[in-house]
Amino acid sequence: MKQLLFLCALFGFLSWNVISSEDTLADNYTEVEVKDGGTVVGNVKYMGDLTTVSLNLYADFELPETSKTATEKLIVSTINNGLKYAVVSITDITKGKKKVIPTIHPIIDQQRNNFIPKVTAIPAGTTIDILNGDEELHTVHTSTIKNQPFNLGTTYKQRISKTFEYPETIKLTCDLHKKSYAWVVVLDNPYFDITDRNGYFEICDIPPGTYKFQVWHEELGKLEKEVKINPKEISHIEFVYSQY
Repeated sequence: MKQLLFLCALFGFLSWNVISSEDTLADNYTEVEVKDGGTVVGNVKYMGDLTTVSLNLYADFELPETSKTATEKLIVSTINNGLKYAVVSITDITKGKKKVIPTIHPIIDQQRNNFIPKVTAIPAGTTIDILNGDEELHTVHTSTIKNQPFNLGTTYKQRISKTFEYPETIKLTCDLHKKSYAWVVVLDNPYFDITDRNGYFEICDIPPGTYKFQVWHEELGKLEKEVKINPKEISHIEFVYSQY
């Protein structure tokens, strides 16, 4: 009888911890109606030599030697030095507009032994469709910490769907084509954007206040800037990566 009571108490304690953890996660961001929200329009630039041999800033990710040159990772506009495929997000916002999970799944395709697009940014809970557009076998291999990892083979025109539940930056690779890779950046709030070919981004409907904006790039790492958002105003900001 005592053992039964002990097990019941232990189960109750563990259940309470699980519920409390889930509640804590859910409380990190609160959805509210945003009135008089502001907008940030910005630009991310790279001011450096594109022929410079790059540094390995991938932490625990192992890279093939053939992908360690800056020119393969830095897509820079000749018009304004704008940097493509940089992810800009607000990292310290606790309440704001509703997180919209896209009903039409974002697509990552494998064509000519490359993942397209190279970088995808999504809110947590989004399902991505991964396609094989080549008439040969590929694999999709993820390196994850929070989300469930997978390593699946795909044949021509095959589609696999995977949901990414937790915020983190995930690398996708193909075991058969070592130069092929892509990134999925999963975020815990809807305030983010990916820079276009000229390095521009836009984030709107931001509640008035002061926030930390962060830009992430696969090769250049992170930059941060604090920005004050005024009601119904457009703020302009610029991030500049210098020679590294």
